[in-house]
Amino acid sequence: MSPPAVEASPSPSPSPAPSSSPPAAADWSARSDHLNAILVREVQQAVKGRAFAMTILIALTVVIVVATRTMGRARYATTPGREVFDAGLALLAPLILFVVPMQAFQSMRLELRSGIVEQLLLTRLSPRAILAGKLQAAMVQFVLYVSLLSPLLATSYLLRGIDLPTIGLTMVFGFVMCLVATAFAVSSAAQAMLPSLQAIANLATAFGLGILTVMTMAFVASSGYSRAMAWWWSSGTVLPVASGIVLLAVLTMLLSLLVARCHLLHAFENRSTGFRALLFACLPLAVAWVFGCNEARHRASLLLGLGAGLLVVAAAFALFLVTEPRALSVRVRAHVPGNGLAALLASPFLPGRDRGLLSLLLFCVLLVPVFLLGSTLASSSLRAEWGLRFLALGGTYTMIYAALLHWLRGRLPETQGGSHTARFLAPVLIAAACIVPALVDVFVRGEVDDWHVGHALNPFWTINHLLWQQERWAKWMPVVLLALVAVVTWRLPAMLRGVAEVQRAASARRRGQIDA
Repeated sequence: MSPPAVEASPSPSPSPAPSSSPPAAADWSARSDHLNAILVREVQQAVKGRAFAMTILIALTVVIVVATRTMGRARYATTPGREVFDAGLALLAPLILFVVPMQAFQSMRLELRSGIVEQLLLTRLSPRAILAGKLQAAMVQFVLYVSLLSPLLATSYLLRGIDLPTIGLTMVFGFVMCLVATAFAVSSAAQAMLPSLQAIANLATAFGLGILTVMTMAFVASSGYSRAMAWWWSSGTVLPVASGIVLLAVLTMLLSLLVARCHLLHAFENRSTGFRALLFACLPLAVAWVFGCNEARHRASLLLGLGAGLLVVAAAFALFLVTEPRALSVRVRAHVPGNGLAALLASPFLPGRDRGLLSLLLFCVLLVPVFLLGSTLASSSLRAEWGLRFLALGGTYTMIYAALLHWLRGRLPETQGGSHTARFLAPVLIAAACIVPALVDVFVRGEVDDWHVGHALNPFWTINHLLWQQERWAKWMPVVLLALVAVVTWRLPAMLRGVAEVQRAASARRRGQIDA
């Protein structure tokens, strides 16, 4: 007899493993993977440091002291809200203008000294991502410090004397100024890559940020800022002033970041296009600000003034535009657009001193409509003529010295040392053109009494001599225009050579001889 069959019992189903983290934490962890790695690391290092805890403790202590003192004087003060507002801003200024930028400076300096930046560049992080992470970390600290001082800001509104638009616009100013100061600090650290320059850069950066912080604190603590804000709101000039300050600060920040990025890139990478694009972007931004944020009666003066300022900025950029190595590097040549028209349009923005001179000439040509528009809108003929004279004189001297510097750079070796030598000789050349004729007058005439043809290469004296007198300008205008045409004709073959090099690279790309 067979044994009775035993019914098999079902095996118990395995219970699910307990989750190591709640769903919300897992979700935030997954999202954090998309954050900038430099941002995460900088915030972690800043929070773990002892200086952070001490800064928070000191800030909270000062907030309590200020709040206690203000509450005790509230019944006697005429504008208690403004006093609390000024005290809060005076406390916020050193945090966002000195503490945060110096932390970014020290972090960047340590990374450059220990070679961490080179290791980061071997990953997928680009110099742009590294610099963006530094700024994002600074903004996290900015939000934290503003949160610490938010009780004072709220108290200033409740005590009257300060309105919400003023507080909001002040936070925008603080945000932008913190960005600018941090970008300046990071750029200063990136430029001091040599060990011998690090101590000088550290001292210079701390001194510059310290002066800015002290001046800001003095301006705020004396109620100068709150009174200025009140006048801007009452006079209706808050839009042009605030937008102008923010726009100028953003352009300054971008320039600092471009300088820092330039020092993080390899020597064969494209370091020039960003600077040239920023220079050309200033033109439409300036015109848009004039017509979008200012009254009609001020537009003529602003257009002429901004045009003159942009011409001076272009002259400063020319020091670097026309002193670069002449030929395209292998890396840049591999990224030239394959289309012929696109390569032609991109030529003024690509590296090389020949294309740099072409870029400078093109920028001066684009300034002509700005001055013509400003002269057309000007209410007086004197102001209109002044703008056109300054454009002719300033543009001519800019092209003359740029062409001379371009020629001088061609006599030097095609190395970075040759570029640095040419940039050093540029102010020497201008100083010699100003000082030597004056010394000749002293030895020959016994004094420097009047302008003559020997001082023609002195841009400062010549512009001042011809700018304000109609008779003098009418006499020398043909000579000025002839000099401009002559210097452009002299360097025109070099500019065409720069364009031809780009076209050859584009042709090689189309034939498949250069791979991107």
